[in-house]
Amino acid sequence: MILLMSGLQRYHHLLALLGVIIATVMATEAMIIAGFPAIEAEFGVASVIIAWILPTVMLVGAVILLAIGSLGDILGKRRVILACLGVYGAGIALGGYAPDMTILLLSRMLQGVGLAIAPLAYALVAEETPPEWVATAIGVLAATYGAGSFLGIMFGAYIIETIGWRACFQIMIPVVLLIIIAAWFILPRHGVLRQGKIDLIGMGLFAASILTGMIALTEGGLSGMRNPIVWGGFLVSFLLLILFLRHEKQTPDPLLDIGMIREAPFPAITINAFLVVFAFFILLQLMPYIISHPAGLALPIIFVGILLMPGSLTDMVSGPLAGYLVSKKGVVLPFLIGSIALLIGSGIFFLFELTPLLLVAVWMIFSAGMSILLTIDNMIAVASAPPGQTATASAFLHTIQSIGGALGPIVAGAALTLYPAEEAFTVIFLIVLAVSVIILFQSAVIRRYLP
Repeated sequence: MILLMSGLQRYHHLLALLGVIIATVMATEAMIIAGFPAIEAEFGVASVIIAWILPTVMLVGAVILLAIGSLGDILGKRRVILACLGVYGAGIALGGYAPDMTILLLSRMLQGVGLAIAPLAYALVAEETPPEWVATAIGVLAATYGAGSFLGIMFGAYIIETIGWRACFQIMIPVVLLIIIAAWFILPRHGVLRQGKIDLIGMGLFAASILTGMIALTEGGLSGMRNPIVWGGFLVSFLLLILFLRHEKQTPDPLLDIGMIREAPFPAITINAFLVVFAFFILLQLMPYIISHPAGLALPIIFVGILLMPGSLTDMVSGPLAGYLVSKKGVVLPFLIGSIALLIGSGIFFLFELTPLLLVAVWMIFSAGMSILLTIDNMIAVASAPPGQTATASAFLHTIQSIGGALGPIVAGAALTLYPAEEAFTVIFLIVLAVSVIILFQSAVIRRYLP
């Protein structure tokens, strides 16, 4: 990372720290994935309940990201990042000793605060790095997502196989403590601040809307989508979202600047980010089952790490590659490349017989496309934000990503609960293929809105 940023000696410590923070959060997320079947067996809960292990983090992230972004712009990003790290560390410690599913999900809620650091990191990079280096710096920062996932996948399956899933959290406790100490000394104490206060009413409406929709989707996975309670939940979620948007237009200190996100290219990149992360997390939730289940590859759980590792490597490489392509060719070409990669990756599943090599190819191609698209979306978000609102703009985009990441596993868990395993695999890949087609179509249509 430092070599890639040669010539920026004043900034490489900050970039390295922010990269390590993001990589740590992603490593923890990746490690626990291989433990889903073991947790399901130990606590005796349905697949659709296990599916909440990933989206609980995403849900909390989605709820607080806008507030955290606003706090970063108002109070300073250093203070807010340190506070988030403290809460995240508490969640890691609690998860390591969770005696039941309720406590585990509570720990995951606290860990969700760690996701709120990402938009502040992107905003800091945009503010502290000279303009000519911003695209490369954001690309390097994006690579740490893949690096963290690579490390988590590489060690997670082995740790779970030999020690147990709780160790995935326990070994991260000293790592988080060291990061907090480093952040205290490295994070800049200056920055662009703005006046304002946090919109707690808007935050509550937004949280209630997302949570109601996800509970309705979970109930649909348990009792079927024909249950009137399910559709009642979706209706309440939609009405709460309408109330949130009306409130944001009327309040003097909105959680979300409706005017800012209405302007091109924000609508285009937010829809793109939602769809990409939604599709990615559906597959991420599916992978441990399709690798270890008798209806899939029927391999030992340690192969979850082995087969997903190459995809994390392509994720790690594709972020900086996207930054380089944007600096040389603009955003249109890499944007289309990323969209086509998603379609190819999801389509391969239906063309050939399922084998370990096929699954590796699917995950590598899909991970590359995901990384390219999300890197470009984040570049555009921070570049398009008004002065003093970079963290808020980045937080909005990450909020949309978190909503997609929260819904994806619930959809996969519902499919795994409603259908026999082999049928569920096909249904999930059909959903991902359909979403990939929409992403490609959207990418072709929105080119005129991109710089």
